[in-house]
Amino acid sequence: MNRPWKIVASVAVAFVFLAPLLWMLLGSLREESQIFRLAEWLSASGWTLENYGDAWRRGTLGRGLLNSLLQVALISGVGLFVNALAAYAFARLQFRGREWLFGLTVVLIILPVEVLAVPMFLTARDVGLTGGYFAAMAGLTAPFFAKAFNIYFLRQHFLALPAELEEAAAMDGASVWQQFWRIGLPAVKPALATVVVLDLLTHWGDFLWPLMIATRDETRTVQLSLAALFTQPPLQWGDILACSVLATLPVVAIFRWLQRFIVATEARAGIK
Repeated sequence: MNRPWKIVASVAVAFVFLAPLLWMLLGSLREESQIFRLAEWLSASGWTLENYGDAWRRGTLGRGLLNSLLQVALISGVGLFVNALAAYAFARLQFRGREWLFGLTVVLIILPVEVLAVPMFLTARDVGLTGGYFAAMAGLTAPFFAKAFNIYFLRQHFLALPAELEEAAAMDGASVWQQFWRIGLPAVKPALATVVVLDLLTHWGDFLWPLMIATRDETRTVQLSLAALFTQPPLQWGDILACSVLATLPVVAIFRWLQRFIVATEARAGIK
């Protein structure tokens, strides 16, 4: 008897969370004079696609999307390899100071980027990562290749694997690298996909660090392109909403593609 009420409650809660996204989408299709006149949204007139063209042109959105995609791809690709190597070393290799070093790595999880932003920027400036396009792209990505949380997350998954698999491979003559590449990595593919999604969600919405590093028009990311629409007169809310929609679509598409690989963190990556 309670099932209909549960469905109604679930729909109501979902609508509360989706309402801002629906308003953003519908508002991006309305003429500027009618965006905040909700009573007129039921009329057949006033719908337009011009906001998307204006947003693409005024915010140089194409370049911003390309830069953000390249940024996320480099961080996810290179970072996946670096973090997986470190996680496997902490999980399987025996070396002096391993537990202390892993403890220090875990401590870094609690430090937000805002705390490290200034020293990171000074370091990037001193090594020349704030200049041209390739230097700025290196500055946007290199500091985030290694991540404490990703190392911890993947280590927990490597620890969950039966050690007998690698012991059997070692008896057959497999090196540590072969054990990692042929046994460890394929066994934790869902965890790797989860790390990619987390990196995507984190760095696609980056604003502070790109604002400090990407100081030229050709290097700015999608979030800086969106912010530019707030400072370029005239202020057009239709353009801003259209830019927000276009900036959201790649995240939704990639998340939907990787959704079937994602595993819950409490299932296998909890404290062991």
